[in-house]
Amino acid sequence: MAEHLYTYINPTSEKDLDRVCRLLERDGVIAYPMDHNWAFGCDAGSVKALDRIRRLKPTHPRERPFSLICSDISMAANVATIDNNQYRVLKKCWPGPYTVILKRARNLVRQIKDKRQVVGVRIPESPLIRDLVTRFGRPLATTSVPELADGEIPKFGYQIIEEFGHGIDLLMDLGDELPGLESTVIDFSEDEPVVVRPGVGDPEQFGG
Repeated sequence: MAEHLYTYINPTSEKDLDRVCRLLERDGVIAYPMDHNWAFGCDAGSVKALDRIRRLKPTHPRERPFSLICSDISMAANVATIDNNQYRVLKKCWPGPYTVILKRARNLVRQIKDKRQVVGVRIPESPLIRDLVTRFGRPLATTSVPELADGEIPKFGYQIIEEFGHGIDLLMDLGDELPGLESTVIDFSEDEPVVVRPGVGDPEQFGG
């Protein structure tokens, strides 16, 4: 059964972050509170951990890679190609509830052995997750936790433990209830941004 780690922010616990980073380095799979829902995450370069998440969420299309969480726009620019116009827009929207599809950076394959032509990138508002990624030093692959067996959307950490504790190594929990809402997905891989999935966040910020 997974460890249920209650942690805190303002400031975040360096001890807890180090503990989670060591687990991630060993192909670990974690769950954590994103801004508005719960998510699974792992080292984006760990094939073993990615396969474990796919088993936890078999509804995720295998041909569609997981999104990457970055700590800031500088890290995002290491995995995606961001031109000057995109940079000006994204600087206003990140951190925020937006997953943005961008053309991959040339060295993405070397970083995480992924040959995708576009990449979904997220810089969350959550200081816990941004601090974790900063501490880890490279992006995390992430996907939202699916519905529970009873069809309910998980809102509390204990629900994740009860349903998915057999398949994850650790759950980070701030003790808060989350509404279970998805991020807005914007395709910004071409000149004009296109809303792929409306969710939390105002797509008008992208000029759409």
